[in-house]
Amino acid sequence: MSAPATTGTVWAPEGTSRGTVVALSGRGEHPGLYARLGRRLAVDGWTLTVPAPGADAGEVTGALAGATGARVLLGSDTGALRAWELAADLAPDGLVLAGLPAADPGPVPADRAGELDARTACPVHRGLLESDPDFTWGALALAAPPLPSSALPDLPVLWLHGDADRVAPVAGVRALARPGDDVAVVVDGVHDVLNDQFHRIVAARLVQFLERLAKGARFVEETPARAVTAGPARPRRAAPLNVSARLDHALRALAELVAADGETVTCDAMARACGVPLNSLVNVMLALRRAGLVSSRRGCEGGYRLARPAGDITVADVVLATEGSIATLRDSGPAAPLWADLERTVADFLTARTLTALEGDTR
Repeated sequence: MSAPATTGTVWAPEGTSRGTVVALSGRGEHPGLYARLGRRLAVDGWTLTVPAPGADAGEVTGALAGATGARVLLGSDTGALRAWELAADLAPDGLVLAGLPAADPGPVPADRAGELDARTACPVHRGLLESDPDFTWGALALAAPPLPSSALPDLPVLWLHGDADRVAPVAGVRALARPGDDVAVVVDGVHDVLNDQFHRIVAARLVQFLERLAKGARFVEETPARAVTAGPARPRRAAPLNVSARLDHALRALAELVAADGETVTCDAMARACGVPLNSLVNVMLALRRAGLVSSRRGCEGGYRLARPAGDITVADVVLATEGSIATLRDSGPAAPLWADLERTVADFLTARTLTALEGDTR
């Protein structure tokens, strides 16, 4: 059960704490939503303190003042803006900015399903938000405050962000990060990066940052291996035509929905039938939903079905939904007209084929 929104919450290790992270939550959140992160950090020997929403500077100062070991200020969403603002006066040993809203946001989510899609692709966290009476729906519609007027303080900074974040597009963070800052951008990550589908690698990156601050722990910087000059050439991943795992997973899932003939199918059932990891499929289905190719009932738990007849959805529609474009080509040089012809040929091929080509084949 989540902690009440009106109180702060602390997760501490059983033994001596290696340091304290004070986390400032974002729009609509409360301390209980950081339980998973708190438990993970406690296992690694760190204390996580999450003050109540709206806690004043004195409360945040108090949470850091009594800490032993390294003292780190973390903020998520608008909490990241506040952490930046407070860092100059509080002088923590490090600063972590997660999902900081620095660029113009995309469209405000129109409903709860849209807000869930914008916040997280983690099935567990989506279920937690849906059942949490203390979570504030619609808070992302509130405009984020402007960036602090003061420059980032001279201390180590870890930026955590999702590259598919529509609430706070990552371009703004890339423009703000300084040389020497630690920037971790999660592929397919959305706004609540600390509670998104890849929360484990985010927590691992956070622990690496904390250990470097507290103990100077780091990996040896390896020099690149010498190029191999003999032997057959290894196949390159970026071949002229390459079908990504993401696109393949999308077509496998859509084949299941075509076979379902209008009935809803859960992500779990599709993942088992297709042999696809559930977490990967959840994110793919969200992309297909945003593109209007599938519709859902209460997200992954309620199941998906095609939003239009199979004959009205082209394979090109699926490629655009999952990859963003039909092809990525060089637009200069003597071969540019050749690549443009290739793109047109591929686009014509994919547009001429619909999901009816998947009927009867769910391998």
